[in-house]
Amino acid sequence: RRTIKEKSEAYTNAKADAALKFLPVYDNLERALNQGTEDEAFLKGVEMTLRGFEEALNKMGLERVEAAPGTVFDPEKHNAVMMTEADEEHPEGTIVECFQTGFAVKGKVVRYAMVRVAN
Repeated sequence: RRTIKEKSEAYTNAKADAALKFLPVYDNLERALNQGTEDEAFLKGVEMTLRGFEEALNKMGLERVEAAPGTVFDPEKHNAVMMTEADEEHPEGTIVECFQTGFAVKGKVVRYAMVRVAN
């Protein structure tokens, strides 16, 4: 028999696996938002769609991994795909740019944030 803990973990893993299938859509919405446009109605529509998508992911238990510029690099949460020289604005060991948002479920990373780090 499975214990309650095992059942809970299996359910959490299943939710994370299902949500991972939707993350490429999230990435495309984020890219569309960052492209910029003069069409304010289009921009607002993409923003609303992305926020609604984030709410749905949150209801599934996914939370964003913090990876804003200036955040301290953590190999447990971030995947450094590029390095850049440290400077006054970006001290050594901090994130300079986030290329792809990471997500976690109950503190367990299901997708690492892809970042550029000051070295």
